[in-house]
Amino acid sequence: MLKTTSPVGLRDKSVAAVALGSFDGLHVGHQAILQRAVEIARHSGALSAVFTFHPHPGSVTGRNGMRTITTPKQRSLLIEKHGIDVLIEQPFTSTFASLSPQQFVLDVLLAAFGATSFVAGFNYSFGHRAEGDMNMLKRLGAQHQFAVHEVEPIALAGETVSSTRVRRLLEQGDLESAARCLGRPFSLQGEVAVGDGRGRKLGFPTANVSLAKEQVLPPRGVYLVYAPTFGFGVANLGVRPTFPLLDAALEVHFLESQGLDLYGRELEVELLLYLRPERVFTDAVALQEQVEQDIARARALAYSITKC
Repeated sequence: MLKTTSPVGLRDKSVAAVALGSFDGLHVGHQAILQRAVEIARHSGALSAVFTFHPHPGSVTGRNGMRTITTPKQRSLLIEKHGIDVLIEQPFTSTFASLSPQQFVLDVLLAAFGATSFVAGFNYSFGHRAEGDMNMLKRLGAQHQFAVHEVEPIALAGETVSSTRVRRLLEQGDLESAARCLGRPFSLQGEVAVGDGRGRKLGFPTANVSLAKEQVLPPRGVYLVYAPTFGFGVANLGVRPTFPLLDAALEVHFLESQGLDLYGRELEVELLLYLRPERVFTDAVALQEQVEQDIARARALAYSITKC
């Protein structure tokens, strides 16, 4: 089971390999970094760890904006899934961002772990204004007796996989390419909130999933979706313009698992295919007719997927 902790007073000598990075999205490039850390740790008969940040550094420095691919909970679950033993989430503040690269390595990393092996991607940067890079980390490793393992980039369709690329693909609505970069379908996760019951009144009960404001979203519209345990469904992502919502939400109607009380539960939903854009309907009858068509199409697509 993944152990999550803060770096304050950690100095964990049982950790042999530490993966470094923001790991937003846990795409296939990130997964290669985690795999290398796990391999090194297991060879040493010790633990592997991830040292990362919360919130995303870009939300503090403004370098990458506020949109993230995964929520902290999604990221934690994915890190655990890939075999990491310890997760350290460093609070990222403007004060922390002002640390020099040398201070970050000597006063933060080595203070938490002592001499060990650190694993990072080819483009890893650290310290004030991201002035530290892999060459500097290797020089500091030689001076202070810790090993540095650099993981080469992974390219798909002739372009390096990166969180920036995944965000761009999602914003463009290219779920298929994003899924290849992520090594899994893109998913949204949130708590099922009490809605106005309109879907149930129309004959299509929905789970209303509240979304994190900082998470990147694909284009608004209707999607074929899938959730473990509940199966395939059809979902509207947006503000429901016919009966408007204040904030974007994901309203999911599961094709086979109906009448479930999901209020207050965390639900993760994979977005598989884009069916149509969000539309305004003249009245509830027109909306009901369109939803019936969406459900019929979703059933046909789900059947074709399960037959493959």
